[in-house]
Amino acid sequence: MGDVVATEAPSILCVHPNRELYGSDRTFLQSVRALRERWPAARITVLLPGPGPLSEPMAEIVEDIRYQDIFVLRRSEFGPQFLLRLPALIAAMRRARRAIAAHDLTYINTVVVLDHLLASRLQRKRVLTHVHELPTGVTRIAFSALLWLSRSVLVYISDATRCGFHWLDAKPAVIVWNGTRTVPVLSRGVSAGPLQLLLIGRFNAWKGQPLLLDALALLEPEERARLAVRLVGSAYEGQDHFADAISDRIERLNLQDCVTVMPFTPDPAEHYRWADVVAVPSTEPEPFGLVAIEAMAAGCAVVAAGHGGLAEIVVDGVSGTHVPPGNPAALAAAIQRYLADPALAVTKGRAGQARFAECFDERLYMRRIADIAATMLAGQAPAPIAQGE
Repeated sequence: MGDVVATEAPSILCVHPNRELYGSDRTFLQSVRALRERWPAARITVLLPGPGPLSEPMAEIVEDIRYQDIFVLRRSEFGPQFLLRLPALIAAMRRARRAIAAHDLTYINTVVVLDHLLASRLQRKRVLTHVHELPTGVTRIAFSALLWLSRSVLVYISDATRCGFHWLDAKPAVIVWNGTRTVPVLSRGVSAGPLQLLLIGRFNAWKGQPLLLDALALLEPEERARLAVRLVGSAYEGQDHFADAISDRIERLNLQDCVTVMPFTPDPAEHYRWADVVAVPSTEPEPFGLVAIEAMAAGCAVVAAGHGGLAEIVVDGVSGTHVPPGNPAALAAAIQRYLADPALAVTKGRAGQARFAECFDERLYMRRIADIAATMLAGQAPAPIAQGE
């Protein structure tokens, strides 16, 4: 890994391609906090594409936040049109190379940060890349090649994520499950009111909001009368058609009486405190599933699609229920089981809290990230960390 760096006050560059406060954004915030707590005197520079919701909480951790264009590789840009961006990429790589050279350690969050990943190949500095993606098809090949070219230690957020890439078995890598804070909740018991079901996440093509609505439409009217559902989230800028499609589907399926759509909030704790059951019916495999562990932290039972990282997080029949991906009938049947036995949500919620404390507490995550950074600064390759350790 190179020369040992005196770790009392290392210089660390942290690069992130987004400015919001969704899953990978909150994980980035945790990682920077972990580095600051381990090295209070460190010179930490955070590079973001612009100001946004992430800026304010980040400013509580570091003073040096810089905004500049980051060359991000998006799936929608694969193809001949990418050639038009090559001059911009070359300029961005030059900036990134200088930035990496000026720091003892560079922490890159997500694999879409093309300029810094490619620039890492041109430097013998320590680079740590946090892999949040679970690509398929041509993106799997492209991102695998990008990580193979990079001179980087890889941190995967799940075993499912690790398995989503080609050719990388020889690269230094560890698996570290994400973590989150405990959500303070009142003592949960069986409610005399309706079963409260939450789905929280981006309105996009694969988070599963339409699937949940189709499942609700399969329930008997009497069952829907004993159910209150919240869909919490928003669409990316320019993708309002996803939000419009959800509203149209609610109206077409006559679900207005049991379904409420609420906007995204950077602090979703109030929604978890409200919920008895949290649905994560993602139609594509989740790389991890931060919503699932947030729900478990709050003592909610989880109904999750049984693929990707969710299959690692939620123990079927213990802390929640797995359902076959993309199957509205199976999702409806899972909801019916909780309607028929409301105590089931309490039992599985308590089991989920115990599993959260053992595996997904934020303090465990932050310690592991800081330990990996310390090992790299000491000139060593980090030892593999098995999931759940």
